[in-house]
Amino acid sequence: MRKKIAILIALSTLVLISITPFVMAIPGQLRLSTLDGTYVDSSEDAWIHESYVTDNTSFDLNITNHNGAGVHNLYLLVAVDRDPEDRVTVKIDNKEVYPPYGDYGTILNNGKAEVPQATVNGDPYEYPGGGIYNSGSVDTYFKVVEIEINKRDDDYDNILEGGKTISVPVEITLLTAEMVKVHFDAVGADTTGEAITFVPHSHDVTYDVPEFSTIAIPVAAILGLLFFFNHRKKRGE
Repeated sequence: MRKKIAILIALSTLVLISITPFVMAIPGQLRLSTLDGTYVDSSEDAWIHESYVTDNTSFDLNITNHNGAGVHNLYLLVAVDRDPEDRVTVKIDNKEVYPPYGDYGTILNNGKAEVPQATVNGDPYEYPGGGIYNSGSVDTYFKVVEIEINKRDDDYDNILEGGKTISVPVEITLLTAEMVKVHFDAVGADTTGEAITFVPHSHDVTYDVPEFSTIAIPVAAILGLLFFFNHRKKRGE
């Protein structure tokens, strides 16, 4: 019996040792939200699936360091679902992101978005694939924008500590009648530029205007109910 217990303890120790580096390697989490948005838990549209969705062209983007070490360098990934040229302008923290045109970020063959501003062991950080970043994607254009933490509040002292939130103003101007989506993710790095935290796919934010059919169906249903009850009322009279 003692021998079996000893073997179980040894195996448990080996398992713990084997998974510890993996657990230690998991980065902290940043979480994005906006008070102007509604959380969409499930959608076939990857741009709004598990995302806070807003149709306001001017809103505050809240960035929370949910856990982990303090963030010294903060980078926002701003993606548009089509070539932004002549379609949309985006201002982040009162700085224009789109235009200038061109010079977009790179989606790698593994479906991850490259963020050269942040590194992992000296190599450019690769934002996890999935969602809007897919291998061979031709409909996702993104840019990396550095957010100056020290402008928010004197208490931050250039660091976004765990549990703290900063708000970044976003302004979007549509230059076309086309439906344009603007999606936000983020990466945080330490003083050396090493990536230590990122936004999981379930805590991002998207600007999106519902298509006409999405709006028209519920409106038509409401109008139909009003007509039905009004008709019954008249018959009752």
